[in-house]
Amino acid sequence: MSEKRMADHDHCMHFVARKRRYCRMTVRAGKRYCGEHQQNVNDPDVAENDRRVKCPLDSTHTCYQSRLTKHLTVCNAKRRMDAQPTFIVERVNLDKEDMVAPTRVPLSRLDELVVEAVIKKIHLAYEKLPEFTQAILQHNVLKDRLNDKTCGNRLRKHLLQNASLLGHLEQAGLVQDDTCFIEFGAGKAQLTYWLGQIIKSKSNSCVLLVDRSSHRHKNDNKLKREESRLAINRVRADIADLQLNQITEIQPVKHKVGIAKHLCGTATDLAIRCLVKSMSIEPRVDVRGLVVAFCCHHRCEYSSYVGRKYLQQCGFTVDEFSILCSIVSWATCGCRSNSDAKRQRDEATSQHPCEEDDIAQSPELSDRELVGRKAKTLLNWGRLVFLQSVGFQAELFYYTSTDVSLENMCIVATRKQ
Repeated sequence: MSEKRMADHDHCMHFVARKRRYCRMTVRAGKRYCGEHQQNVNDPDVAENDRRVKCPLDSTHTCYQSRLTKHLTVCNAKRRMDAQPTFIVERVNLDKEDMVAPTRVPLSRLDELVVEAVIKKIHLAYEKLPEFTQAILQHNVLKDRLNDKTCGNRLRKHLLQNASLLGHLEQAGLVQDDTCFIEFGAGKAQLTYWLGQIIKSKSNSCVLLVDRSSHRHKNDNKLKREESRLAINRVRADIADLQLNQITEIQPVKHKVGIAKHLCGTATDLAIRCLVKSMSIEPRVDVRGLVVAFCCHHRCEYSSYVGRKYLQQCGFTVDEFSILCSIVSWATCGCRSNSDAKRQRDEATSQHPCEEDDIAQSPELSDRELVGRKAKTLLNWGRLVFLQSVGFQAELFYYTSTDVSLENMCIVATRKQ
């Protein structure tokens, strides 16, 4: 501790390692630490009312125990809770009973026999699946943009994926009048922007964008500036807490269609749960279908995964779910020498890095990638089985090629009225 700091009795003496400096908060007379860093949890000399306790509404901050009652009336967390709209209901799209999630253990720390047993089950289950079609579609709405030679390679790959997904959406007969399209994990709404070009002439149509983060330079703002009758709404919410039938803006529109591009692991399952649950709660939502491109299977969670019953039928135990989710990373996280393949891997995992461990560095890379892709497909098939069980007709497609994206499978599900 520097002499200068020792002589400074007006500021907190806590050293913030992350910032490599001392806390700059001022302290009360006779104190060494500010309220947040006061080291008195186990100090018997500190008066009971002078202790710091965690806020019951938000455990990320503390307050003086003597002021707790007043703090609860002015806490920012309470203001956020009071301001929550009616369509936000905590954990509404999760099972009521608490699911005991298996502890995620790196594959390198597991017994090889345990991992080999799971791999054997993956091969056996995959053999029972049908062959999947590669259906790479196009859409005229993106034709001019794709022919633009100023379009960079990375942007072009996103446009090719959007074109194919929109092609599947139209081919499935989901682009109709009187329809609300709900994009889950909308981000900057690149997919919605091009969808808007297709449906802006449709009568009584709208778009609802759902994302738990706030984004700048959103394409839905660009779409709003264009002349059309298309209504566009965006809500900031965790999909686990979203109750669709309580969103008043979309209630006048008769049909609902869910869309998502590269919605990561557990968010995909939550989106499916959100749509299905809205069909059974008054006022009932008429969900006509969904088109979802999968991503980041290693981020799936047992508590939200919709295909648990299917995996149980395949012989996978609860404890093996986390192993299965670790194995899927072999499909995209292998250390390939090919620079183009490495770039594809980096793009596929840039937002959600996969868990890599020693076992993924095996020289038998092609075999491990094959096992990883089979594991991904099983997780996708479990989602298809679930959708079929609640009345949807569903198919899995390879909607783009692996040189465009390693996450190249989507599900197209439709439901008759």
